[in-house]
Amino acid sequence: MPPLAEIASDELTFVCCIEGTAIEAQALLLCESIRRFGGRYAKATVVAVNPRPSLPISYRSEQQLADLDVRYVCEPLNVTGSPYLTINRIVTGSWAEQHLGSAYVAVLDSDMLFVRPPSFTRADVGIRPVDAKGSASAGPDDPLDAYWSSMCAIAGIAADALPLVRASIDGTRLRASYNGGFCIARRSLGVFRETHRVFEVSRERDLRPLRGSALSVYASTGFVGDAASEWWGSSQAALSVAIHARARSVEVYDARYNVPLHLLAPGAGGSVPWPARAPVLLHYHWLTAPEHRSELFVRLHAFDIDENVVSWLHEFFEREQTRPR
Repeated sequence: MPPLAEIASDELTFVCCIEGTAIEAQALLLCESIRRFGGRYAKATVVAVNPRPSLPISYRSEQQLADLDVRYVCEPLNVTGSPYLTINRIVTGSWAEQHLGSAYVAVLDSDMLFVRPPSFTRADVGIRPVDAKGSASAGPDDPLDAYWSSMCAIAGIAADALPLVRASIDGTRLRASYNGGFCIARRSLGVFRETHRVFEVSRERDLRPLRGSALSVYASTGFVGDAASEWWGSSQAALSVAIHARARSVEVYDARYNVPLHLLAPGAGGSVPWPARAPVLLHYHWLTAPEHRSELFVRLHAFDIDENVVSWLHEFFEREQTRPR
């Protein structure tokens, strides 16, 4: 079978969340990285969505988005009051499918940045597997399989409809569990709307994958709290079952995409335990926080990231330090 053609830049809209929290600067960094290092997609439509207007972004940030030709949308999309703030991404993806006109929508976590030009395949869905097992299921004997079977039932599919994938870090074979922070979907299929529906039904039924686990999740903005930790991974479960309920062709991107930089500390000799030596899209989580930036640059150096990217990041952080608060 010949390879699928590449998505054209005018067929794709990048979508991310932004609000007046720590993700404000993260989203600005992502949007600027698209414009600088997005290659053929550098001029694609970009939309930054604030799903909680009670947390407005600054006027300066609005101006920066405008200067980058990024559309800013502020709508009360997340009115759940839930501490599980990944709901922001779920409702933003659903909104994007219903209100945008492009053939494809790329929903990205805010704590990401492009460092090389990407190439996006014209599949129904493009995705990356989760980094580690976490709240995924390894199959029928897994304690979490009952949860995944319930999620599949909400989407109208059997658990066996999920193909097996390998987690990108620990290599565990899992029922398809995809990283929700990087997903490109053909808009007409309604994958993100179905993700929202599946998640909302699961929330109404209080289907928490990590109930009682006492897990304390540290995300890009810090510890998320006990209640949100019990929901951790549920957005990715909803996305994964929605994908296999709606899509025929699913492109699992290679290790250059959605690189979990926060989990890849250089070892002896400065080598990084990762198969891709020319990353395209980095998922850095907390590494841009001021107290972690020195480690960020160590890891960028280990990956031989182009000096133009490194210089731009230094410039961006210097600008951030002078931002009026």
